[in-house]
Amino acid sequence: MATTSCFRRFYSVIFLVVPLALPCAPEAVAQGPPSENGALRFSPIASGRYAFQDTVGERIQNNIDQWLLPAPDANPGMLEMFRVRDRLPKPALVPWAGEFVGKYLISAIQALRMTDDPRLESKVAQVVAELIRTQAEDGYLGPFTKEERLLGNWDLWGHYHVMLALMMWHERTGDQAALACVVRAADLICNVYLEGDRRPKDAGSTEMNLSIIHGFGRLYRHTGDERYLRMMNRIVEDWESPETGDYYRQGLAGVPFYKTPKPRWESLHGIQGLVELYRITGDASYKAAFENLWHGIHDYDLHNSGAFSTNEQAVGSPFRTGAVETCCHVAWAYMSVDMLALTGDPAVADCLEQGFWNATLGYQHPSGRWSTYNTPSNGVREASAHSIVFQARHGTPELNCCSVNAPRGLGMLSEWAIMREGADGLVVNFYGPMETDLPVMDGRNVRLRQETAYPRDGRVRIMLGLDTPTVFKLSLRVPAWSQHTVVNVNGDPVEGVVPGAYFVLEREWREDDSIDLQLDMTLRTWVGDEERAETVSLYYGPLLLAFDQKRNTVDTNALPPLDFGNLAYTPLPVEEEAFPPLVCFEFTTADGGKIVLSDFANAGAYGTHYASWLPAVNLPPPAFRLSLPENGARLPEGPNRFAWQGPARAENKTYTLLVSETASMETPVSALADLDKSRVILKAELESEHTYYWTVQAVNAHGRVEAMDGPRSFVVDAALENPFLINPALAGYRDDDLVVGAWLRSNGTPVYGVLEKETGTAAAEGRNGKTDGAVRFNGEGMLRYTVPEFPHRECTLFLWACPEGEPAGHIRQLFSAWARSMDDPLRVFLRDNLLHVGIEGGGNAGLPGEPIPFDVWTHIAVVKNGADLSLYLNGTLRQQGKAPARLDQTAAANIALGANPNYSGNESYTGRLAEFALYARAMTEEEVRRVYETGLNLE
Repeated sequence: MATTSCFRRFYSVIFLVVPLALPCAPEAVAQGPPSENGALRFSPIASGRYAFQDTVGERIQNNIDQWLLPAPDANPGMLEMFRVRDRLPKPALVPWAGEFVGKYLISAIQALRMTDDPRLESKVAQVVAELIRTQAEDGYLGPFTKEERLLGNWDLWGHYHVMLALMMWHERTGDQAALACVVRAADLICNVYLEGDRRPKDAGSTEMNLSIIHGFGRLYRHTGDERYLRMMNRIVEDWESPETGDYYRQGLAGVPFYKTPKPRWESLHGIQGLVELYRITGDASYKAAFENLWHGIHDYDLHNSGAFSTNEQAVGSPFRTGAVETCCHVAWAYMSVDMLALTGDPAVADCLEQGFWNATLGYQHPSGRWSTYNTPSNGVREASAHSIVFQARHGTPELNCCSVNAPRGLGMLSEWAIMREGADGLVVNFYGPMETDLPVMDGRNVRLRQETAYPRDGRVRIMLGLDTPTVFKLSLRVPAWSQHTVVNVNGDPVEGVVPGAYFVLEREWREDDSIDLQLDMTLRTWVGDEERAETVSLYYGPLLLAFDQKRNTVDTNALPPLDFGNLAYTPLPVEEEAFPPLVCFEFTTADGGKIVLSDFANAGAYGTHYASWLPAVNLPPPAFRLSLPENGARLPEGPNRFAWQGPARAENKTYTLLVSETASMETPVSALADLDKSRVILKAELESEHTYYWTVQAVNAHGRVEAMDGPRSFVVDAALENPFLINPALAGYRDDDLVVGAWLRSNGTPVYGVLEKETGTAAAEGRNGKTDGAVRFNGEGMLRYTVPEFPHRECTLFLWACPEGEPAGHIRQLFSAWARSMDDPLRVFLRDNLLHVGIEGGGNAGLPGEPIPFDVWTHIAVVKNGADLSLYLNGTLRQQGKAPARLDQTAAANIALGANPNYSGNESYTGRLAEFALYARAMTEEEVRRVYETGLNLE
């Protein structure tokens, strides 16, 4: 009875406020089309009320007190910039300034679902009213001058956030003025970009501005105005233009997000427009494209904290060390809420949970006063007001893209913590101390209270409160990491609990019914690779553990390694302090010492250095993925190339390729062991029109790891032409890792490789005086070679060059693998008399220009060894620098000498070249010197 009275006392307070807002909401929803054609599996419960306690509740309240309430008054320019947009002097705004008030309002409206604080309700209503009053007569709702309106900057992006915020306010309160304001703004945008000659892509900054497709989708569902759907379709058409991301087609083709033409984070909001199109039209291709793009980010671009992005975009690796921006993770979480609603996949909820407890609580300071721009896996926490202070202006000293956006990570809990399935089902995705009151069916509500210390331990009790017995389905998320979960209902054990699935309980529920879960909090590991090689991340339940100077006597630059074979730990009591951690554990290091690890979200809260990628010894091989062939591929008879992620030459491990007739891989028909490369040509005789399965295992002295996405299937098709039989260079590298090589004795004929184009070249005198010992390029020519793929991690380029003519200020390519904008895995070029080495994509890299003589032969060697890039001239090391460790995102399928292989601009080389080779491995300094002194061994 005590439990029941507690429920009733709590909600008697909450619902004094709620009825003022909720009754109007159904009227707003009813304005849209009567039905949607694309169904969602789950949906947020818009009329639900949530009260979170303990750490999460404190974070929410601190954020309200320290940011959401004071921010508009402390930064009055948030609204004033809209009022003075046509005044002099012209405001010097950042291109995205129009987003600030929209992002602020989105965060605040979400927070209102989780508090009964009347101060916040009043503050939001005030800001909304003032924002509406700033709208221009023509409907413009941004901070830029009449001459610039909607024609540049990130103006459509700013409108997107403002329109989204006002629609959310309308949905909450029924405020028709807010919806009318959105309609006026949308109509203006349609007048500019739908009815005239301009197209949405003409606004520029397409990753940002075309994201307004998402807002138009939501508005269409409110109004049914066909112009808004036409605008969405026009944006999808514009996505196909070279300057945009092509997200719909790329998603349909299964291209990972990092390989799309524009993989910046802002595009995630535009990609959410695909969900809106699916809901509106029922066209399953929109759903498929969205799901594929989501998986492409999930599989390749999430850091150990669950956060998305490296240097504000996808790079195809979780091990890079660039900035992990707050806005990027907020966009990813928002996209993931859509993915969860669309698919009902519990793996998405697992992903949201990991990101919440680590990335979201990690980027917000526990005080609620500030958030970060960058929350690295290892490093320090810096306030965004410091890291990106360039965004601050008079009147907006604290405003930047991240400060106004960060609270959404907390606010989104109200959209995914508990969701509805169908008419009356409830889905519990979030575990932690909380109380909710949710509509079930026929006007009846159910009250859920979680009594738990989770994630400090794995015990969760869910208490139900109902006024009358009610039959409905309750689905409980069982995390994939909880391999042994125990569930009891009213004290009785139940069977059939499966990791990584929802455990469904459908029955008549009564007052004081209880569900007890015991989640398996066994320590988990993630072995690092690339820039995180020889490190490990540790997880306790959903919590990423981290070293913090605050709790240790050693420092991050002298961290003793852990022993992977002995990761036993001792729980430590959490002392009372200003910012207490959720958990504290003591571990024994490999040398017998002690270190303390606490939860990542708390690490660095006191301004201390921290680390979550921890040095370790006796590590098994890191996790990896398969590359080629794709799942379900049809392969020709005969030799075929198989490839997987990994260095060109495995370090301290070998690989085993397995091919089987069954997905269980129990009876392999072929097994190639002790492979020292991440690729192999399989020459086994396999039966035509028969389905086979393949996977790869990495093996070292400390363990065996199977590819994360194996096994894959393939079918042998006798009707297909086998490129390996036509020319082995089309299918793979030579046994000595040669990708392509040519003596260049009067022409470009390769010793190994495929010459696809030869133009503007002639026989020339070589470095040894022979008349046909080289190829001369006339300033308009090239030699272009087809390659099976450009080496992703390691490569070595050898080339003799004798530039001729006068130095020129423009680029003159000696070697280039350019495939498209921001995708050139290696280029060697002249500008004036300086030789440059560069990489575009994956973070970009370059070496300073090195002087090179004209009319003199110079031996050039460029070596990329993971993240290290080196330039040798005449056998001597001249430049060194850092490079992207992996270039998995490259689409390069050919390379060129003397020009850019796929660009017709004036980048052509004038001079002679000889003795060219590209290898898919990093040569040592000694090997480079030997090639310079004795020549290539191409035969």
